[in-house]
Amino acid sequence: MRGSVLAFLLALLALPLAFTPAAAADVDFTADGLPRHYILVTPERPGPEPLPLIIVLHGTYGTGAKMELVGFNDLVERYRFAVAYPDAAGPPHSRRTWRWNDGRGTLESSKKGVDDVSFMRHLVDDIGRRVNLDRRRVFIAGASNGGIMAYRIGCEAADLVAGIAPVIGDVAVSVAPGCKPSRPLSVLAINGVDDPIMPFAGGTVCRDTRPAFCERGEVIGAEDSLARFARAAGCAPAPSRIMLPPKVADGTTVEKLSYPSCAPGTRVGAYWLHGAGHAWPPMPGQLGERRGGHPSRNLNATEAIVRFFLDPGHDGF
Repeated sequence: MRGSVLAFLLALLALPLAFTPAAAADVDFTADGLPRHYILVTPERPGPEPLPLIIVLHGTYGTGAKMELVGFNDLVERYRFAVAYPDAAGPPHSRRTWRWNDGRGTLESSKKGVDDVSFMRHLVDDIGRRVNLDRRRVFIAGASNGGIMAYRIGCEAADLVAGIAPVIGDVAVSVAPGCKPSRPLSVLAINGVDDPIMPFAGGTVCRDTRPAFCERGEVIGAEDSLARFARAAGCAPAPSRIMLPPKVADGTTVEKLSYPSCAPGTRVGAYWLHGAGHAWPPMPGQLGERRGGHPSRNLNATEAIVRFFLDPGHDGF
């Protein structure tokens, strides 16, 4: 584990630096009777225009502070948006959380009845009291447990968000039957096809990993997860698929999938990373390659998500 953490830190140092905003705040508030915390980052001089918001959800044993490391802050000034990194609920005065209640039913947050869909509504309201927020452009991104949670929000609270970007996450089996988004949403999914933690074809999360590292639970496949939102957005039934030329010879390749003829203003697509495992590209995974599979350096997920949400047409979806 120590080696994988070192590799993670070294990868951070190798990432290109861009604009780093100065306006950051740690916020504590109460939602549904629970103390909650998030980090809010905005442009240093926001200006008169309402800001779009990207909420970034951490994975199992993660924190909002850890999710800052994937690089959204470096894009805040260029694309003029606010970004929030909330922490899942947990015991008072503890660094550990109960993880997001993503619908699997196996996590401590589920057993304790934490309503994280409701929390997202409280979170957006609280941010709206602090920032001149464009409520028409609120987006959710998340990794692993946070990616499954992003899908749940899309399924159950489509009125709250304009789009979601689940990374190494799928729709929970228990959420899938009722997953009927109330309006078309833009969705960008990013999954490792060879992910040993989040099964690309669906099944048991962490099937071959000790429960100490993951609470398991069942998910549907990545293709099925995305297709549900394509249908809700009125897209054509068959997506187009192209293989992108590799940028780095690391054993991974990127398949770009996009659904045509979606509802106006809506895009639904994915990057499937062949040969890649459970990691937010281009970062190494927190579990290391032995447990989490091979990372890919052929995609920068953070830049892809920001451009997908805030620069329509850039990637041709």
